[in-house]
Amino acid sequence: MHKFPKRHLMGRGKSYLTTTGSQYRFILFLILLLISYTVLLRVFQKIAEIVQLPIFLPIALITLLIFIGIVGILYSHTFVGPLTRIRRALDQLADGDENVSLRLRESDDPVLKDLVKTISRLCEYSRNSHLLIQEASRDLFAEFAVLEDKINTGADPSDIRKQSDVVRKKQELLGKAIKGYGKK
Repeated sequence: MHKFPKRHLMGRGKSYLTTTGSQYRFILFLILLLISYTVLLRVFQKIAEIVQLPIFLPIALITLLIFIGIVGILYSHTFVGPLTRIRRALDQLADGDENVSLRLRESDDPVLKDLVKTISRLCEYSRNSHLLIQEASRDLFAEFAVLEDKINTGADPSDIRKQSDVVRKKQELLGKAIKGYGKK
């Protein structure tokens, strides 16, 4: 039966404000949006009383909802856009593409920038580990070909034994590289 490596479970935080900078900015955004909505609604109500058009208030509400929609889209763009790019990069990495490059705009959320740095480190580690395994397997196959040639040409048994030892060492190196692929 194949044993899977141990997985470390990440604990759930006890605090609701885990990424305080981003969460405080979002809360501040919502407060400012509600204040501006209330102020604009009051202004529209006063204008509706002065103009005395019964349809003016529904038009004002629709205008406010459009305003909130546009502001919401613009604000959410700073974290939805980066999340989309991060998802695409992770899909590429999962598909075996080791040349994943991920950058965010200066205006994007700092928490997402930290996530991108971690993903970039993961990509670099994966790339380096893959190269190490490829190099070790090439060396192993080359040494195995030399051993096979020595056997086929009827070389001295001591030469064959020495070459066999070299092949075993290369095999051990490849095994270590494969084992170390998931560990740091």
